[in-house]
Amino acid sequence: MASEENNEIVEEELSLSEYLKPDTPEILEIKSLYNMEYEYSEYLGTIEYAIADYYYNTYRELKDKDVISALKNIKQNYEKDISFFKSDLEMLIIEDLLETLEEFPLSHHEFKLLFDYILWVIDNRSWVEDEQAYVKWTAYVLGLFSKEEEEDYEKQFKKITSEMGLTDAQADMLLLKKDADEFFEEGGLFEGREESEVLARETVADDLETGFFLMTDDEKFDFLLENGPDYIDLVQSYISDLAEKEDFEKLQAFYKKLSEKEKNFFPLHLMMGTIYLGKDPAFAKSCFQETLRIVDTLEEIPKETKEDLRESISLLGKLIEKSEK
Repeated sequence: MASEENNEIVEEELSLSEYLKPDTPEILEIKSLYNMEYEYSEYLGTIEYAIADYYYNTYRELKDKDVISALKNIKQNYEKDISFFKSDLEMLIIEDLLETLEEFPLSHHEFKLLFDYILWVIDNRSWVEDEQAYVKWTAYVLGLFSKEEEEDYEKQFKKITSEMGLTDAQADMLLLKKDADEFFEEGGLFEGREESEVLARETVADDLETGFFLMTDDEKFDFLLENGPDYIDLVQSYISDLAEKEDFEKLQAFYKKLSEKEKNFFPLHLMMGTIYLGKDPAFAKSCFQETLRIVDTLEEIPKETKEDLRESISLLGKLIEKSEK
């Protein structure tokens, strides 16, 4: 929590930037703190403990979107006077960080990467359909919950993972928990998180869904480019996600590369045609035509399946014709 000295800092109208070092060419080459968690665990731990503490001990209605807003505001305005920040959560994070930065200064670039990393972690919890997925998980991991709350959280978490097809063992792996003392003595949940992610990735061959959500966007892109035909559901999920984010440039790049690499992967063309039905009917139509062209060349596809596809695509074609009139 904040010290009297830090309260004086706020009164003196200083900014966080005054506690940071200049960037160096070497530092600027760092693109992400992923796989560097232990090295930066004291800073990351300070931020995440502040968030968990605020959620558990001050405001149980705190939502992940509130945390995202606070983190982005600090990152974008860290060069302004500390008095610029008004929310209790922002001030708690800043005051706790000051104690660490006074003793161990970071560069400006490293400071920003701290917030990028935690925002990435929050996004990685979004697969849990709960507005408080991240704040609850962090409080659980840090051992802030009572025994009853802990058991209730584990029950709800395993219910969700069971519906996703994960085993209890895999759920336990993702439920990594340390108490507050271990958090600071051993580098926090970052060391354990890294181990958890490695274990999750090691299960990819048997159950990719366990580790897929832990990947970055670029890792998902590369993995599916290499293994897409083996994981049709994940390809569907990935391209649908890109479409929802309206990242059509990346979607088109993925489609182009995967279709060039996997000449006979007809489900990809069918998925793309469906996604572009309302956005670009002409492109959707070309995707459906390519689907039928490939299917007709594949002897291993049963005749009944081919007929079903033709019928489905014919119906989709009629929808396109109506939209073009």
